[in-house]
Amino acid sequence: MTKRRVLLLLFSAPIIFWVLSVVTVLAVGELAGCQIHEGFANPCSLAGYDFGEVLYSLGLFAAWGLLLVPILWGYMIVGWGAYEITAYACRRFRK
Repeated sequence: MTKRRVLLLLFSAPIIFWVLSVVTVLAVGELAGCQIHEGFANPCSLAGYDFGEVLYSLGLFAAWGLLLVPILWGYMIVGWGAYEITAYACRRFRK
């Protein structure tokens, strides 16, 4: 992979993880019929295992992520912009 693709993946990783946590909580809650909320962890049994604590944690991250997504987008844009400016300066300096 090129350096740009790796950095883009790193800068967008928090947003990707937030989207995956939202999808996971909604899908598992709907398919398994589990009640997931930010008050406390409820038991949620899937294939004989209790995923209540994991889903509770993902649900908290998904809920608080609604407030953090603008910060994460800003992080991604500033980080990517800093990389592009540095890369441009290096290319210009080499010439």
